[in-house]
Amino acid sequence: MFIALRDLWRSKLRFGLLTGAVGLLVFLLLFLNTLSATLLDFFIGAIESNSADVLVYEETARRNLQASRLDASLIDDIAAVPGVVEAAPVGELTLTAQIGEDLTDLSLWGVDLDGPGRPAPIVEGRPPGPGEVVMDESGMAEGFKIGETITLVPSGTELDIVGFVRDRRYAVIATAYLDFAEWVAVFEAEFPGTPVVPLSLIAVDVDDGLDPAVVGDRITTAVAGVEGLDRTTAARGTPGVDSISQSFNLIVGITFGIVVLVVAFFFLILTVQKLRSFVALRAIGASVGYLARSLIIQVIALVTLGSLVGAGILRVATLGSNPAFPLSVDGRLVLTVTGAVLGSSILAGLLSVGRIARTDPADAAQGIR
Repeated sequence: MFIALRDLWRSKLRFGLLTGAVGLLVFLLLFLNTLSATLLDFFIGAIESNSADVLVYEETARRNLQASRLDASLIDDIAAVPGVVEAAPVGELTLTAQIGEDLTDLSLWGVDLDGPGRPAPIVEGRPPGPGEVVMDESGMAEGFKIGETITLVPSGTELDIVGFVRDRRYAVIATAYLDFAEWVAVFEAEFPGTPVVPLSLIAVDVDDGLDPAVVGDRITTAVAGVEGLDRTTAARGTPGVDSISQSFNLIVGITFGIVVLVVAFFFLILTVQKLRSFVALRAIGASVGYLARSLIIQVIALVTLGSLVGAGILRVATLGSNPAFPLSVDGRLVLTVTGAVLGSSILAGLLSVGRIARTDPADAAQGIR
């Protein structure tokens, strides 16, 4: 311990530069993970954070919400499946909306406000009534505020914003929720003459203690032409999610490898440079284990400080993020990344320990060959 801390103090500049380098690389790891999580949340939050236990799609839609078209008569069939407590309709419609003087895209969801799939919990305001909607709170940065009126184009239907929910955005556009009967009226106003208003999904609550995935499989087997999925499976099965996740995972994996290699090579080079000192210490009785502990203490100190630097930079970056795409620091992510980098760096540091172990203390008297 004494040798490790003494060496750190005597080589402040060297270790400080490496700590800064590790901090920047850890920041990059944290930032990429945060960016990926936020993007996916904006893309599939309405599905992954849905209040229903199971979401039922049309079988041929391939888990694509906008391609799923279900008949309302299927609700009773699904409600009769063992394990299903309640089934309710869900409709989704992507529209052009005007808020103030600006036009924007809007994903409008019609749900049973008292049943599965309802927008809950309300984090600000109140549940919607006739002619009213609640929105995902990320829409506030785009001008969607409580008391404002949304005008749908081209029908001119007006909807008042009365509340906000959290983590319920869909397809990276502003997302609003209203009563299903109101949604049907909007659909008919936007598409006059439509003989049938199709459902996008059927939301299902299951009995307490039952696995939603098991009940979803029962629904798929018992009701022809549908596919029942738990929220996580439905969200991850959304077209495009795998491509986004794989791309970010590849970048994160490469960055992680770079962090570990930087730490490993630094300590390996440092060990070679100080090999005479290590051999001299071994010659006066220092064990390999003692020197190894000193080296590992340095690795732990450096990576821990670097991770704190990286988390601090991430915090500054999130404070400056665009309100329309807000980033936030996830404490669990910081701990996970720090633990992974630290564990891998310690393993990499064993390369240096091996170099120390292979030296002969007798070489101290005649120089290292």
